[in-house]
Amino acid sequence: MLKLCGNDKIRVRLNKIKVFPVKLLTTEQVADLLQVHPFTVLKYIKDKKLKALKLGRVWRIRESDVEKFLEERSMPSKETIQNQETQEIPKEKKEEIDENNMLPNDKSDHYILE
Repeated sequence: MLKLCGNDKIRVRLNKIKVFPVKLLTTEQVADLLQVHPFTVLKYIKDKKLKALKLGRVWRIRESDVEKFLEERSMPSKETIQNQETQEIPKEKKEEIDENNMLPNDKSDHYILE
């Protein structure tokens, strides 16, 4: 049987601790990154727009979740918009479009401004 003194027990316990490779940010750090007030970050968390972990009384946000949040809300580049405009309209959609004003035949939800 191996007998450990007090310091050896601490070393054994420290070796068993696993370090997370994930960087966790506070709401204040995320607010600085997004250039918003920390209460706005808390509102995003409450509205489930931004994923977060509650550790005790404070929230922690993964850096990857902040990046995902930004990607979901970023505007497409001009090149992406141009590529989408030049794509061919499917044949089924072409039949539904009214040639005079380029609106779908079902005009119940559409209005023409003149």
